[in-house]
Amino acid sequence: MRRKHSEHRIPSKRRSPILRRSVEKMKESLNCGSCSRKSCCNYAKRLFPFTRMLNGYSGLYDLPCDLIAGLTVGIMHIPQGMAYALLTQLPPVYGLYTSFFPVLIYFIFGTSKHISVGTFAVVSLMVGAVVDKGHVAWQRQELQGAIHDIEAGQNITHSIGGVTTTLPPPAAVGEQNLTAWDQIFRRQHISELEAIKVGYAMAVTFAVGLLQVFLGTMRLGFLTTFLSDPLISGFTTGAAIHVFSSQVKSAFGVKVKRFSGPLKLIFSYKDFFSNLNQANIVTMTATIVAIMVLVAIREGINNNKTFKEKMKGIPVPGELMVIIGGTVLSSHYQLHREFDVEVIGHIPKGFPTASLSFMKYMPDVIGESFAICFTGFAISFAVAKILADKHNYVVDPNQELVAHGLSNILGSMCSSFCSSASLSRSMVQDGVGGKTQIVSLVSSVLVVIVLLALGPLFESLPNSILAAIIIVSLKGLFLQFGELKRLWRVSKVDYTVWLVTFLSTVFLDVDLGLLIGLIYNLVPILLRTQEPYVTLLGRLPDTDVYVDTKVYSNAVPVSGIKIFKFEAPLYFANMEKFKAALVKETGVDPHYLRTVKANIKETDMTLRHHEVCMATSDTWPDEPCESHGNGAALNGQTLPANCETFAIIIDGSAIQYVDSVTVRVLKEIVLEFRQVDIEIFLGECKAPVRVMLDKSGFYQHVYRRNVCATIHHAVQVALKSAAMSRETLDSCYTMAAEEFLSDAGFDKLELETSLESVDRIAEPEEEEKN
Repeated sequence: MRRKHSEHRIPSKRRSPILRRSVEKMKESLNCGSCSRKSCCNYAKRLFPFTRMLNGYSGLYDLPCDLIAGLTVGIMHIPQGMAYALLTQLPPVYGLYTSFFPVLIYFIFGTSKHISVGTFAVVSLMVGAVVDKGHVAWQRQELQGAIHDIEAGQNITHSIGGVTTTLPPPAAVGEQNLTAWDQIFRRQHISELEAIKVGYAMAVTFAVGLLQVFLGTMRLGFLTTFLSDPLISGFTTGAAIHVFSSQVKSAFGVKVKRFSGPLKLIFSYKDFFSNLNQANIVTMTATIVAIMVLVAIREGINNNKTFKEKMKGIPVPGELMVIIGGTVLSSHYQLHREFDVEVIGHIPKGFPTASLSFMKYMPDVIGESFAICFTGFAISFAVAKILADKHNYVVDPNQELVAHGLSNILGSMCSSFCSSASLSRSMVQDGVGGKTQIVSLVSSVLVVIVLLALGPLFESLPNSILAAIIIVSLKGLFLQFGELKRLWRVSKVDYTVWLVTFLSTVFLDVDLGLLIGLIYNLVPILLRTQEPYVTLLGRLPDTDVYVDTKVYSNAVPVSGIKIFKFEAPLYFANMEKFKAALVKETGVDPHYLRTVKANIKETDMTLRHHEVCMATSDTWPDEPCESHGNGAALNGQTLPANCETFAIIIDGSAIQYVDSVTVRVLKEIVLEFRQVDIEIFLGECKAPVRVMLDKSGFYQHVYRRNVCATIHHAVQVALKSAAMSRETLDSCYTMAAEEFLSDAGFDKLELETSLESVDRIAEPEEEEKN
């Protein structure tokens, strides 16, 4: 019983250290091993990065800078928020909501000190595309249902302005009546239609926020690296074309139909030019004057070095000045009533009530949320990274995802659409001297003042003024066309990525353009793994350094050893390319060598037998020696010039990882070359590669000494192995034919037997020749 008890206790003792180490690793990964005050403080600082920003904050030096920057950025928030709300197909007040709620939430959870979160033109346009699709689909569904009721013989009553109108039964339904019904439908449901638009905008914002929080929690912030700079530049430039096109109708006061889907931009411009004769002269004049004033202030004052130094980096608020001037003139001259100029209309006071009524639209917007999620975060993180590098601090991409996700989730409940960092506001915030996200708190105060008190004063503001602000703000995006010249000179692949993304965004749609650009951007990456750079390495004289022989002309190849480098990760998709490149670069084909050496071996045996026969002719002159011919290769094959190669070293420094298929193919390569007396060595393999080799049973077929620490180590092992093999061969094959006979003790019977066996080997070959 004691023996059994002790036998049972031994495995538990062995398992306990393993379990202990597993628990310790789990505690380290979860970072919750202890509940000390210090660990709780560290966790709170990671969850709420603003606590670290405020650590060491100076009220004397930092606060004045943040106050000035906050007032400047807040003044920019008001006109841009109202203007970019038009891109989402929502009333301007929703832009003010987006300039307030997400800003406060990002202040709590964000890690960047200098970006300005809020409305952004490209993201607003993408939200507007979702809203447009949603409300068009809703209108189509309602219209089809009503027509079905009419055809079923039901009278449908609609009330417009207190007047009741009854549509006729199906017998009397004609084109005129359906047109009249369509007009009634549009007028009656205009308030409900606005609620539908808001619902779709909030639903896609909530979905984007959930996706961003999920990616941040799962530590998947690196996925945004797949959105390269050429892709983002081409996409945002193409989106700028859509933004500009969406404001042309407001700038000219022309009624244009709504189009959706691919080539919608072409159809929109066709309809615009066909109705251009109906343009509103007053609206056009207001737009042109506003654009001229904005350009004069921006280029003549804000971007002028002389005035910039005098103003100490604080820009003149041209957008706000234009909005105030446009509102005053419109209200004084009654532009909406007298000249039919479109104005903003009603702006409610106060804050909206929190609501989740938009959840019913969530299933319809899941697909579009992916594109908005990656686009908004990629732009935000790019701006944050630029400013963080400038001011020497680090931004965490995963925490940034969580911060933007929570801003969108909580903001959508308070009627805010998708937010993002604005490049123009962020650069102004940094240029004015903003130190921390306290700037966001100051700017939010100005937005609150507008929401609570000053909002109704802007009800007479013409939409054309907001269109002018949007058009002028697109200058920076349009300047990205200059990237084409640089990319053509630097990289043709990046040039095509920019061009394909731009064209697909312009002519197809914003979301389709991003998808096509992303797919096309991955193609060069896959092609580089399929067609990587391969080369042979040589040794620099009097050093242990091995370099590319195509680059360094003084690099000397190691005699009898080929050092092969494959500049790509090895995985199942490019292993055949790897094998072909190995044979091509080294000039050693194991299949061809195996066939040739087999034939030469047979020929050598025949020649050896011929020498033995000649040596025995003196001893047995009566016995004829019937040997084979001249001993040439049996099928005319010749040995390659590089047959002296006895080892091939694969440089593993560029191989980041391998999979199970790679290990299997590597094992086959080693065994194939071993059959022709060529050893394969691996040098400078990384730790993950070594672990995978061990797990996959690679060392069951390959010696561990063949996997070396460095290239020079592999060369030394290969040379030593070859020297030992030569010593063994030299000791066996240095005897002459006479010595071979005398030492072997041949007699006549054995010789006859040997001759008969050789004749039997040669008979099939002679029959083939006959």
